[in-house]
Amino acid sequence: MKLAVISDTHDNIKNLEAAITEINKSGADMLLHCGDLCSPFVIESLALFKGPVHIVFGNNEGDRFTIKSVASGFSNITLHGDVAFLEIEDTNIAFTHRPEFARGLASTGEYSVVFFGHTHRRKESRIKDTWLINPGEIMGLREDPGWLLYDTGDCSFTYYDL
Repeated sequence: MKLAVISDTHDNIKNLEAAITEINKSGADMLLHCGDLCSPFVIESLALFKGPVHIVFGNNEGDRFTIKSVASGFSNITLHGDVAFLEIEDTNIAFTHRPEFARGLASTGEYSVVFFGHTHRRKESRIKDTWLINPGEIMGLREDPGWLLYDTGDCSFTYYDL
């Protein structure tokens, strides 16, 4: 299964919708958002993805109540709170916004991959057998905006720029 992973949208609808267009063309089966949507209206753009969308909250969600309310109107959107755990094709995946949470999750050895955001910078490393990956940012503040495609079949990943 192919997972598109994004983070740190920070209300940049133009970049987000450009990314969703590319992600839909990529053949991704699922979309993971590692937090910092910021405003509730971002949900409507995320819902343009053709498959399931899983979201964790970041540290800049201004109105979680309204984000939850808007998300409830879209059948393909699932909000998980601060951390999410998914089992996909026998692959255990965790994702969160904060790097310190991600490192802790990765150090348990229970996950094949742990995704995180917050730093606005692409980064990958390994803790024992677990990949620890930041897909970068959609916003475009610290580096070119982009996203990541992860294949659960062979645990490979590729970064894409917008």
